[in-house]
Amino acid sequence: MQESFLQTDLGKLYQAIPFDALAEKIQATRHSLSGKGCPPWFDVKGGIALQILKHYLDISDELLVERINTDWCMQLFCGISLKPTERIRDKNIVSAWRVFLGKDMDIEGLQKEFASQWKPFMEHTHIGSQDATCYESGIRYPTYVKLLWECCESVYKIMQRERRILGIRKSRCNFERKKKMYLAYQKNRKKSRRKEKKLRKQLLKFLCRLMNLHNDFSAKHQVVLSKRKHNRMKVIAKVYEQQHGKAYGEKDAKIKDPIVSLYKPYVRPIIRGKEVKPVEFGAKVNKLQVDGISFIEYLSFDAFNETTRFSEGIFLQRKLFGKCTHQSADAIYATNKNRTYASSHGITNQFYSQGETKN
Repeated sequence: MQESFLQTDLGKLYQAIPFDALAEKIQATRHSLSGKGCPPWFDVKGGIALQILKHYLDISDELLVERINTDWCMQLFCGISLKPTERIRDKNIVSAWRVFLGKDMDIEGLQKEFASQWKPFMEHTHIGSQDATCYESGIRYPTYVKLLWECCESVYKIMQRERRILGIRKSRCNFERKKKMYLAYQKNRKKSRRKEKKLRKQLLKFLCRLMNLHNDFSAKHQVVLSKRKHNRMKVIAKVYEQQHGKAYGEKDAKIKDPIVSLYKPYVRPIIRGKEVKPVEFGAKVNKLQVDGISFIEYLSFDAFNETTRFSEGIFLQRKLFGKCTHQSADAIYATNKNRTYASSHGITNQFYSQGETKN
């Protein structure tokens, strides 16, 4: 069966990936260290294989689990072999492994292993190309009204759950009334700036009231929040501070490090200037492409100037593949500093802008 698997497309992909070297760069699972508890379906190599399969097949987590249950090639790719009566019923196993691998991932070390594995099969390792892109996060398009209402709803649910646990009646804070007001605004086809500003101020006052009620209740009954809820309340307090300054501060004042998602507070708006998507929400990445294979040179959730990363991309190519003689990039990289750097290091600096080539 193993020989038949290696002859398939998945088998060829499996042989091209250094799973053993990649697994050494990832911390071991809790079960492998202690030996206690129920053994997991996958080891670290299997967890990495899950993420590769998801990208290779471009399907959802739930559908990927169903495919693994019925496809022996995918099972061997992940290092398992299910019995005819066995099925993986955990639909969140793919996302759980994604979170585990992302906690302490050493991108530089993993890319070095990939480069050393693929270098003998690559031809033009002395030629590179750089460009910046954005890996968008899965969040709905944010508005100030949506964000404030999510904060109000989250504080209200936390407070009501605490009161229910202690056997105390629900607090009277007109939540249903505010909810109807918010839904009535969202049903409007055309949302005027005046109505939006008015609702934002009303939601700000309501959020302030909810936070004060929660703080008084927690102090009175000595309620201790879990770490997750405590962090959520800190994010909500930060959102209130930013939105209060926006509503009552200077006109057209910019918010520093604006929070656009309550559940992903690290996401920032990245202004790309595209015609279809002028603003994207996610991580901005400077990528280096060598012989058709892309490597991450720099990743940040905050916007950064692409022109400052050109020389760093050349250093990365030299670190992974050795000699670098040609480097190409968008016209945005064409600054005097980078041209001077490329010419002084013997690199042909090629910039492409509007179909014209400048050497």
